[in-house]
Amino acid sequence: MKIFSNKDNEINQDILSFDMEIETRREYKNITRVKGKMVPVVDWRISLYINSNKLNEDDVFVEEEFFKSLLNPGKYPLFTCTCGIFGCGGYYVQVIHEDNSMIWVTEQSPFKDRSFKSSNKFVFSWDQIISFSEELIQNFENLKSIMKINDLDFSFDIEKYNGIINRTKEKQSIKIVKRN
Repeated sequence: MKIFSNKDNEINQDILSFDMEIETRREYKNITRVKGKMVPVVDWRISLYINSNKLNEDDVFVEEEFFKSLLNPGKYPLFTCTCGIFGCGGYYVQVIHEDNSMIWVTEQSPFKDRSFKSSNKFVFSWDQIISFSEELIQNFENLKSIMKINDLDFSFDIEKYNGIINRTKEKQSIKIVKRN
């Protein structure tokens, strides 16, 4: 969402941020204590915010699609239902790449508070998106180490995501050089 200041015509861009909660616990596998055994469980959740306003927790952020959207503009299923079935409650985000920014145009209001009035268009600077992506990777690294300590599988391809971030940085630096 672009907000124009009357004083200096400066464009304020949106800020994408997140919190990651990780909880470890042990529970019985195979339901009963008699025939089951205690196994480690790691629960984690990412909560997204745009301009410090929390996005709906029932709309699960699809990290894989987010990283794909860094490379190419298009329509991406960035949010899915908590059940994991996109058709149940997910929605697409139109991702637009401009020289200085990445734009999200959502099909519906993404905010937890549905009474919150906002545009469904969000403009993020590339620097901010890259910073967000790098912080997300750092949190995935932390989650990966927790999963490894508990002998659990980790399903995210951090190397691939780092490669995407590096290609995005390269594209942005080439655009800067061409402008100058």
